[in-house]
Amino acid sequence: MKNHELGEKILTGLGGSENIAHFTHCATRLRVTPADRSKVNTDQIKSIPGVLSVIEQSGQTQVVLGDRVEGVYNEMQTLPGMANLGEDNAGSKKASGGKKAGWLTNIFDVLSDSFRPLLWALLGTSMILTLIVFLQQFGFFGQYIDLTGQSVNIDIVNGPRLSDEAAGKALEAEWMKQFAFWYILKAAALSVLNFMPIMLGATAAKRLGANMWVGAAIPAALMTSTFQSLTKLADPATKMLDVSIMGLHLPLYAYDYTGQVFPPLLAVALLAPLERLLKKIIPNMLQMVFVPMLSVIILVPVTAFVVGPIGIGVAMGISDFLKNVNDVAPGAVGALIAGLYLFMVPLGLHWPLNAVMINNLQTMGTDFIQSPMGAYNFAVFGLVTGVAIRAKKDRELRQTAIGASMSGLLGGISEPSMYGVVLRYKRVIPIILVPAVIGGATISMLGVKSYAFAFTSLLSIPAMQPSYLYVIGLAIAFFGAMAGVLIFGYESKDDAAKHAAQRAKEEAAAAPAEKKAEEAPKAEAAAPAAVAAPAASGEVIELHAPIEGTAVALSDVPDPIFAAGKLGEGVAIEPTGTTVAAPAAGKVAATYPSGHAVGLKLENGVELLIHVGLDTVNLDGKGFSVKVAKGDVVAAGDTLIEFDPEVIKEAGYPLITPVIVTNTRKFAEVKGLPGVAHQNLSTVLKVTTK
Repeated sequence: MKNHELGEKILTGLGGSENIAHFTHCATRLRVTPADRSKVNTDQIKSIPGVLSVIEQSGQTQVVLGDRVEGVYNEMQTLPGMANLGEDNAGSKKASGGKKAGWLTNIFDVLSDSFRPLLWALLGTSMILTLIVFLQQFGFFGQYIDLTGQSVNIDIVNGPRLSDEAAGKALEAEWMKQFAFWYILKAAALSVLNFMPIMLGATAAKRLGANMWVGAAIPAALMTSTFQSLTKLADPATKMLDVSIMGLHLPLYAYDYTGQVFPPLLAVALLAPLERLLKKIIPNMLQMVFVPMLSVIILVPVTAFVVGPIGIGVAMGISDFLKNVNDVAPGAVGALIAGLYLFMVPLGLHWPLNAVMINNLQTMGTDFIQSPMGAYNFAVFGLVTGVAIRAKKDRELRQTAIGASMSGLLGGISEPSMYGVVLRYKRVIPIILVPAVIGGATISMLGVKSYAFAFTSLLSIPAMQPSYLYVIGLAIAFFGAMAGVLIFGYESKDDAAKHAAQRAKEEAAAAPAEKKAEEAPKAEAAAPAAVAAPAASGEVIELHAPIEGTAVALSDVPDPIFAAGKLGEGVAIEPTGTTVAAPAAGKVAATYPSGHAVGLKLENGVELLIHVGLDTVNLDGKGFSVKVAKGDVVAAGDTLIEFDPEVIKEAGYPLITPVIVTNTRKFAEVKGLPGVAHQNLSTVLKVTTK
């Protein structure tokens, strides 16, 4: 299915463009805030091919699409009424039912929506840094003598390690002359990371409904050479500068805002309500000049004196706390990160940790969170690889698993695996968790750290150093999870029974149609009377009960496939008898080794599926005796199946028997007639021809 068609179907399930208050996307899912939650048909959306899952969370309907999300999002933007739904007015958006989303949800949403537009550039530039790290790891740039007196590889990323600061600067100047081209690439690699405050100021402002360029201007002011020169005047001991204004003496903390994450987010959080206030006060004709002017005049000093130091304090506090814990118990931290990510990613709660990672890379040059997080990713990728190997009979699942494995191993995206496989078969969670925790603990205990922000995949391994130790942890996670699913499987007994039965139903429904052309000549040769005679338009065909019992509506069947009429319309019978007989003359189109069902092609053109009990395919023929074979010609009343209801009851399966017209679409109407069902006497189905 093409992206445009997929987008149209999703929009229909969402209740149309008029039911969408806000519309955006993250790396793998559409994030929709519906105006009226009751108009969203979640089941309909889930049934669309290409949709991995649908999550209802804090007023949002999140449609998981994997790596197709951006293409589908762009196509949906072109649909009628959708052009401006992803823009502005986000600050006032509401959750389903008109209730405002909680403050914690809003924080996570702002983080997600602010970082998401930057990921493309951030990951791309970070991979350049990964390339440089990879080359210098193998001595591509030569060696030098460091402060320990050892000969080590030249480190373009972090600079020389010398005790004499002046000597270090002189040596780095020599490197810059010798490897000028690679320093240009280093500049490219650091472009997004260093100027993150400006970019985040813009994206966060847009997300909150403020002017994005004013949002960019506020953190940019703190990164100008003028402000940086001012902070250099601060006391070296206290890092504080006394600023006098109208008799007041305010302390200005000398911080470097390059690469900071939290200060611009906090500043823009103030910008949005300030803009709305100023627009209420200032006349429309003057707003274009005075709203941005006053916003900048107010918020740049507020950010410099208050918001900026608070943001840096929060970032340093989180980072220092985690670092101190990591220094004492690195294995515990690694295990905790790898384990928690399994539960954080589906809920979108990993974005705060991403912010801390970026802050660590900018302030310390390395990060200790991202490396053990890779163990979680590779445990998930190992599991879906194992599922792809084991799911031989389920072609759809195997294709899903292969696609998820490839997008994970090469792109580092875990969501297709999570929603396509893991959350579908929840018993695999321990199979992921154990090797992920062990792999994460191993990586942290071995002292592996990341040198660039990257989605953890095979391609980003060089970003983690030492790489060979990192690979050990990844191998534990990947092969541990893969071995786990190969040994223990991915389905519970109930899931296996359910999916096997579902496949049997689908095969039973498809068999008559698939073999129609092949079997018709054989039936004609064997018994010309069995050839279907076309009925006149508007004729009502009455079908008698194939089994003794009580007829009930098909919708009463406790199985969503049958009840929804996905295999065709019909009726169900609560049997009191033990024999299934042909309700009319025809031929046997399908039988099964389990003996639980039979497919008929009747002379009147009706194709019938009689399915004795639910999930009875799992009995493997126990309690069933099939009296006919595929291709046999039968007359009305001929015995097809004999069964023992006590065997079915003891196994815990319902006895209710769906009787389905599998070629329903060829008829004007298929109507079930509930009531007492006397075998070959009572009419239980009326089929009207077109």
